[in-house]
Order: sequence, then C-alpha cells, then structure tokens
Amino acid sequence: MPSVPRVPGLDGRQLRWEGHNEERRLHVLNAAVELLEEQPLGSELRVQQIAERAGLVRTVVYRLFSNRIDLYREIQQHIVGMIREQLDSTLVLSGSIEQIVGGVVGGYVSWVADHPQLHEMAQRALGDGQPGQLDLAVDALGNDIAAVFQAGAIMLGHELDEDQMTTLDVLVVGLIGQVRGSVNQWVRRPDPKLSPRALAKMLSRWIWFQIDGQAREIGVELDPTVPVDEMAAGS
Repeated sequence: MPSVPRVPGLDGRQLRWEGHNEERRLHVLNAAVELLEEQPLGSELRVQQIAERAGLVRTVVYRLFSNRIDLYREIQQHIVGMIREQLDSTLVLSGSIEQIVGGVVGGYVSWVADHPQLHEMAQRALGDGQPGQLDLAVDALGNDIAAVFQAGAIMLGHELDEDQMTTLDVLVVGLIGQVRGSVNQWVRRPDPKLSPRALAKMLSRWIWFQIDGQAREIGVELDPTVPVDEMAAGS
C-alpha cells in the first residue's frame, strides 16, 4: 500500500504557529501582572482591561484561553511561578538553621510586601469549585521543605523513621499555614504595625521554637546559630 506523501513544511508551520501563540499567551499574562500591580489590593481584574493592556481585542484573548476562568487560572499559575522562583533559591542546606529559616521566610515576606496584589490574586478562589493555584502549590512546596528537613536530619546522623516522617509532614503543613495566615493578615491591614523585616524575624523565631521542640522530642539538640555542615561534622 503506498504511503501518504508528507506535505513539506507543514510541521514547521505548525510549530511556528504554536510558538507564536505561546508568545502571545505570555504577553497577555505579563499584561495582567502589570495591571494587578497598579490596582488597589483586592480589585477585580477584567478581561477587557487585560486585552487593552496587551494591545489585543477581547476575542483574540478568548482564542488564546478557553474562557475567563482558564485565563485567571493561568495568571495565578504565572504568579505562583514567580513566587517559587523567589523561594527555590533559599531552599538549600547552606548556613545555620537560623539563616536557612530566615532566608525562606524572609524571601516570602519580602516578595509579598513588594507584590501584595499578585499574592492576593494567586490564592483567590475563581468560582469553579477549585482552590486558587497558590493553595494547590502548597503541597509541592511542603514536600520540598520536608525534603530539606529530612536531608538535614540525615546530615546530623538521625535517619527519620516512618512515624517521624509523618510528624515532619504535619509540622511542615502547620508551619506553612502559620506563615501564610500571618502574612495574609499583615498585608491586608491598611496600616501594618510591623515592617516586612520585623514580621519575617518574628515568624522565623516562632518556626525555630517548633523545630527545636520537635527535635528534642527525638533526642536531638540543635544550635540555630551553627552552620549545618559544622554540626554534621561534630555529630
């Protein structure tokens, strides 16, 4: 049976068209971020506004995204990517526990202080029965933080058993919820009494108390000021 002749250049044209659409989608998402940054906290973002900022008509935006909810969820995902980019650089076992915790918490608080409208948008429920993308991203972030804690315990010669890993998972979820709840309350106040740096310092201290308490439960004493590699060498 003769093979169907391949149309020259068809795949290349399709790839170029898909690439062009991806560029336009990113352009729309960036336009939405610009708009959000200019608006008061909690303002409603409208598709028509986004289209105008992107230099497109609304029908073109709807050709790039399935519907309004799809567009808003992509905006949320785009913002979550910005937050993760900020946090990923801090999720390393380098320095003391005090520095590691302070780096993660300080990075998050600083980002929210600089971009409160984006943070609010990223966690907003969109009316489709699903939580905001920031809420959905918390599980992945929790896994990454738990992995750092586990790696730290191994460095110090304390391999965690199954029950301890379960406790660690619950602890990390609680820590993330505590930080998010405190930051949300702080950023939504019209006249926050604490500076971003003071808030981050306070939250970091609270987190250290909980890490220290949990470590003592399994017979481990930690010094928050000593670099982790030095503690590991002396263990």
